[in-house]
Amino acid sequence: MGAGIIGAYASRADGAWLHEEERPGPGWHRHDWKPRRLLVLTDRGVGVATVLRRRWRLHGTTTTRLDRSPDEVGRRHVVLLVLLVKLWAWLSSGLGVHAYDELHPALEGHGSRRTVQRWLSAVLPDAVRLQQALRTAVIERFEPQPVERLFPGGLSPPDGIRRRRWKDPERIYALATGLVFLHRGAEAGAASRTVLLALARRRLDGPLNIASA
Repeated sequence: MGAGIIGAYASRADGAWLHEEERPGPGWHRHDWKPRRLLVLTDRGVGVATVLRRRWRLHGTTTTRLDRSPDEVGRRHVVLLVLLVKLWAWLSSGLGVHAYDELHPALEGHGSRRTVQRWLSAVLPDAVRLQQALRTAVIERFEPQPVERLFPGGLSPPDGIRRRRWKDPERIYALATGLVFLHRGAEAGAASRTVLLALARRRLDGPLNIASA
């Protein structure tokens, strides 16, 4: 898993993480911090982190702007890595959403099975973009070794995915393939899941749809 987060944060004395981007433009001034508590999965296990996002205010007005962390996914109280790990546990299992086991048992109490279904629906519109970004990240990190070493039997969605009937199979297959790159790339030592996901996020053309849902 690595550090469990893809953003770069400063750390406060009380352990909170600070996220501040560049000043939005002339006339914008630092106003305050807006806290957000997020569930994080690291090599040490599951924990809750407080992220303080910088809020800016345009001088002479009541207009404000908030710097959102790249680990946030809309109103959900989990970081992006946790969301994708929970989706992969379901998709790779070959079982129904109410029957699969979590890859990390500590995640069982975070995000109901119905919630995971909603997460899948939200991320599917960006499945192809995410797949392409993850594939590129893994290939570049794995060079100069041939990427075929990661997939000696070829690359295809797990049998459990192909056996099930999905409303949108093409996007499901694309998402599953992207997650195969993420997890197998990390297992093969290309980089941690956190690093691979961070590299992929930078390559995305625009934000993930799930971040605004």
